[in-house]
Amino acid sequence: MLTPQADPFAPGWQRRVRRPGLTRAELRRLRQIAFRRSLRIVVMLLALTGCAIEPPRPEGERIPPGAAVPPPPPPVISKFGDWTGHGGVPRLWQHTGIDIRARVGMPVLAAADGTVVRVGWQPLAGKFVILGHAADLATVYYHLSEIGVTAGRTVRRGEPIGRSGMTGNATAPHLHFGVCRREAGDCGESIKSGWDNPERYWIPGNPCFVASEAYPAEPVRLTYPVPCTDERGPGGDGRAARASRRARASRDGA
Repeated sequence: MLTPQADPFAPGWQRRVRRPGLTRAELRRLRQIAFRRSLRIVVMLLALTGCAIEPPRPEGERIPPGAAVPPPPPPVISKFGDWTGHGGVPRLWQHTGIDIRARVGMPVLAAADGTVVRVGWQPLAGKFVILGHAADLATVYYHLSEIGVTAGRTVRRGEPIGRSGMTGNATAPHLHFGVCRREAGDCGESIKSGWDNPERYWIPGNPCFVASEAYPAEPVRLTYPVPCTDERGPGGDGRAARASRRARASRDGA
């Protein structure tokens, strides 16, 4: 009879298994030990790479127990510089702003204090509003269903300036939001004609507009141009709508 020989390159527990004279109980015990050792190694690796446990939040980001968690901003469905639009529709030129998901009729908010430079309609932009915030910084709001301001009017951050829609060259309801770095918001169709990425200008932290927050006047930093909590959306509680009304009332009372 041939006697089983141990493989010198096999794991230790396998070399022991192949020795003659091991019972089924001993074999089962060795396999359990090997399994537990492998499991401990996997757990340690996951912990080291951050997959097994959540890394601690920085002190400034910790949310006190019982405090309300700020709502996340609506998703951006098309980024600055993209060659495709919503649903993968190809573009003739690079995207000059960002597209934010917004149902038809959602309030569109001024992203910072400023003055209405232009309002109107264009074949591509549909109904639009342009706000000037500095000599060389303006924000644009395209595809509106309604325009709620007139040229020359002063607006405050968070004040409704219209309602989102899908006018002009739009295949689905959304808000096209852009930043123009030319005087009077006079940018062209090309991405190289003065446009910049709006996401570079968000207020640090959560960019959602909060009526009770004190925002610095300079440098110009932007808050989200649509409510982060929609009074008519899934799970909406109307907080953003009430904040927008408070901003308008504050302006009218000033």
